[in-house]
Amino acid sequence: MMARNRSHLSCIATYPPGPVGELVEEPAPAVSRKSVSFALPIDRAIAEFETCATMAELRDKLQRVIENYGFAAFNFLDTGQPHLDAPYYLGTSGKAWEQEYLDNKFVHVDACVARARVTNVPFNWGSVSLPSYKGRRKPGALKTMEAARDHGFQEGLVVPYHFADRLGRTHSSLVVFFWKDPASKFGFLMSESRHDLHLLMIYWAQRAVDVIATQHRSRAAVIRDEHAEEVSLTDRERDVVAWAARGKTGVDTAEILKISEDTVDTHMRSVMRKLNASNKTHAVAKAIYFGLISG
Repeated sequence: MMARNRSHLSCIATYPPGPVGELVEEPAPAVSRKSVSFALPIDRAIAEFETCATMAELRDKLQRVIENYGFAAFNFLDTGQPHLDAPYYLGTSGKAWEQEYLDNKFVHVDACVARARVTNVPFNWGSVSLPSYKGRRKPGALKTMEAARDHGFQEGLVVPYHFADRLGRTHSSLVVFFWKDPASKFGFLMSESRHDLHLLMIYWAQRAVDVIATQHRSRAAVIRDEHAEEVSLTDRERDVVAWAARGKTGVDTAEILKISEDTVDTHMRSVMRKLNASNKTHAVAKAIYFGLISG
């Protein structure tokens, strides 16, 4: 349920040569909901999405469209890279909220992100089950939702988006629309416009993917990291990391593959080195993401 108006990753039109998750800042124009006095028909909005040539144009166009529905802001987030603390995102929700989300690494505990990874159906924040608060340590999912409300976001609509690229590899993302008005008004809007917004986002997200694939092929946001094309695991390395992905220990894997535990460890270290992973869990996540093993 990430947000934006920070251009570091949100309000962008260009991608810098830095590592994954680092993007060039480009100030977004301030937009007030009161400044928009017209409502685009769906077919016209879709047509205008398809004429956008940059992510900045897509950002600004979507902001104008959602304001007509009463939303304050939006954020588009790549949810297909679970190993990243700062995945690619684009939106208009505000620098303060965006920085808090990044600093606290909420992407790893955000219940809306977790749900969006396993569904194609749009949902609102209020429909997401949150863990109960027991003991001294407050669950991260609760902290995320409370922080969002501290920034004035009373509700939100999340639209998941999953697709396959030209090589058949799957990718996942979401768009969240932020609501600042009373929740009662949000409920009425959802009963009237949920399907319209879902349809609009299918076209917007596809255009975003096309723009990124066309202009920024070397970046790892939304489209795969170019490093994936360079990684090649041996059959035995793939076996070892695949069993690790299924929760097997080194001892378990050694018994299954009829090899020594030391050999299993050697293969896993090789996988970690090839994938530039910091530990076994990180290696499993990257292997799944790169399509080297199935999830």
